[in-house]
Amino acid sequence: MWLRILWRLRRPLWRGAKVVGISAVALLAFLLVSREAGREWLLSRLQALGAPVYRTQPSPVVIVERLQAMRRLETARQTTLHDVAVEATNGLPVWLAGERLRMRVVAEASAGIDLSKLRPEHVQASGKHVRLILPDPQLFEINIREGSAEIYHRERGWLVFRPDRTIEQRARAQAWLEARQAALQGDLLAQARQNAAHELTRLLEMLGFEQAHIGWQTAQTPTPPAASR
Repeated sequence: MWLRILWRLRRPLWRGAKVVGISAVALLAFLLVSREAGREWLLSRLQALGAPVYRTQPSPVVIVERLQAMRRLETARQTTLHDVAVEATNGLPVWLAGERLRMRVVAEASAGIDLSKLRPEHVQASGKHVRLILPDPQLFEINIREGSAEIYHRERGWLVFRPDRTIEQRARAQAWLEARQAALQGDLLAQARQNAAHELTRLLEMLGFEQAHIGWQTAQTPTPPAASR
């Protein structure tokens, strides 16, 4: 019985609830407008709704300056183990008047992007889109890890009374050359390219661009210059 009565009164009750809600809002608005502080608050809210939103975008020159400040961006590193054999002789057999050495050496090679080569024309910005043309990745440094050299075999001829002081240096130099060759012939430069594109895309998005595209100044990566020892 009560359910039937409530069902019949559902529409009048709903209309009454809406009237009460509208009345409460109107009363609150009246109280706000009737007070000076309330009027100021309401006016500030209305002004905020129509306030313009300003967005700034860095120019190509600014982008280049920020990237150039990073100078060399290292994006890939490779560690290799080398087993080097060096032999010193004056024409006589090693067992008589020569010297032979075998050494294990750990070398580290790094590669990345030289951002000092960037110019404003390498940045093309349009609205929220930007295209950055990067120089090809290059080999930065090759270093022999300190304390990694291990001489596990050494022999001198019967007539050698003073060991060759340069034979260890020659072994290190050979390991350095092998590490450079491994870096150039492996995937170190390709990894440096991929990582650089990822890092700089993320940086451009942090500068406010919604879409960033990375291009390269040449279609194919040339042979990088020799790394300084």
